Amino acid sequence: MPDTFGTPAYGADGVVAAPHYLASLAGVNVLRDGGGAVDAAIAANMVMGVVWPQMCGPGGDLFAQVWSAADRKLFGVNASGRAGQGMSVGAYRAQGLESMPQRGIRAVTVPGAVDGWFSLHQRFGRLPMPRVARDAIQHARDGFRVTPFVVSAIRASARLLANNGGGADVFLPGGVAPSPGDTLLEPDLAHTLEQLATHGPSLMYSGALGGRILEFLIAHGSGLTAADFAAHHSEWVEPLCVDYRGVQVYELPPNSQGVALLEMLQMLEGFDVAAHPRTSAQLVHQLVERKKLAFADRDAYVADPARADVPIDLLLDPERASDRARRVGPTAAPSLPRTVGRSVDGDTIFLSAADRDGNVVSLIQSLYAAFGSGVHVPGTGVTLHNRGFGFNLIEGHPNALAPDKRPMHTLMPGMALRDGEPWLAFGTRGADGQPQTGLQLLNGLLDFGLDLQAAMEAPRWVHSAPGGRFPATALVLEDRFGASVAEDLSARGHEVLLADAVDHVMGTAQMIEVDRSRGCYIASSDPRGDGVALAV
Repeated sequence: MPDTFGTPAYGADGVVAAPHYLASLAGVNVLRDGGGAVDAAIAANMVMGVVWPQMCGPGGDLFAQVWSAADRKLFGVNASGRAGQGMSVGAYRAQGLESMPQRGIRAVTVPGAVDGWFSLHQRFGRLPMPRVARDAIQHARDGFRVTPFVVSAIRASARLLANNGGGADVFLPGGVAPSPGDTLLEPDLAHTLEQLATHGPSLMYSGALGGRILEFLIAHGSGLTAADFAAHHSEWVEPLCVDYRGVQVYELPPNSQGVALLEMLQMLEGFDVAAHPRTSAQLVHQLVERKKLAFADRDAYVADPARADVPIDLLLDPERASDRARRVGPTAAPSLPRTVGRSVDGDTIFLSAADRDGNVVSLIQSLYAAFGSGVHVPGTGVTLHNRGFGFNLIEGHPNALAPDKRPMHTLMPGMALRDGEPWLAFGTRGADGQPQTGLQLLNGLLDFGLDLQAAMEAPRWVHSAPGGRFPATALVLEDRFGASVAEDLSARGHEVLLADAVDHVMGTAQMIEVDRSRGCYIASSDPRGDGVALAV
């Protein structure tokens, strides 16, 4: 068995895996107080919005899959927001824009996470929402100690925060960024979470909180209106599925990019992954070339299915997948031109939770970029996402900006079943890296027989990594692959660059495995984050 450094959590009465230790602890405490997996996931998500404020919070979007033991069924929820009435290709072109802005007011769509929390809670919650939100409120009000990861994000975003509302007052008090171990206070966010827990989602979409957010947005040129906020609703959706090595892998349908992972898995049918060493150049080449084909489809077709015809049957056609896989040659093919702007830095949180009754949750939530749009609405504690950047300004394109339309979305919570029973909840942060990390996790578990922790810690690669550290054209490898692998891939035509041995550009994954033979859960948290997996 490969050497590992982390320790998974084992438990029969419930587990939580989140990318910050305070979030995992909040989720486990909810389970101990009689809550279910959904309560634990919401509690952990709310804490993440406090302790990783650059990543997520009530100003973002959310997607989730829930295995309901009582229903013996998998449920999906799409809690992504839509563009406003004043947001269209024509309107943005008239403002002199040739592409979607990455930051600022015009990148903001309706934030859907709050309605997502309450939609999940209404259907599956057990504890009152004030109890679910308790730890998040406490950490925001009384303060928490920041980690180096958060400090780095605040320092890198100082100018953004200073120019887009009240973010600098919160995260750079006195104009000074915190140091690791310093206390960060977010009293306005504490008040907002407390009010939401008491009054429900109407506070955000038709009440005082939404009104304050809209007043700020409209004053600074947003195309969002009160009607856009009032019309927002989450959608329960049927997850998509493909079979891979005898396991049924589920992702949510578009506007999520989850179909890209399913396409990559389809293109591996008939290819003996395990015949190649796990960190070999030959295997990485084969996987990366399939990634390029799947992403070409993603950028061409994935959009809001309520406003565009997304050809799911075509994308998941196994014969088409086989035909495309045969196109993979011995050298690197060029990447096709993008129709979606390159993800800024992939700031997202993924977490998973399971309870004693067999319910399992796979949940992902995000501001998209670090601190999202950079717009922090004074007096609310809410930083708004920049999900509008997921649109394009190409007239007639399925994913073109339009009112009441959701953008192509990088968020993709994964779930896998075996013999009709839950086997794995998995996912990661990392924007365009999410399908690529998901592929490598499944390869490790299913093709190479790695255990959960070994699959989590294994060296990773990412093509067109999010953020500005590496060129968009590069194939980035953690340096544990070694120089000879990098040289081999370069000889095949890839633009290869090396990252750190364990690098956060590869995402921050979490996984929960259901071990039916022993009647327990196994949970693992990525060393590329601040997280731990905990058991009840």
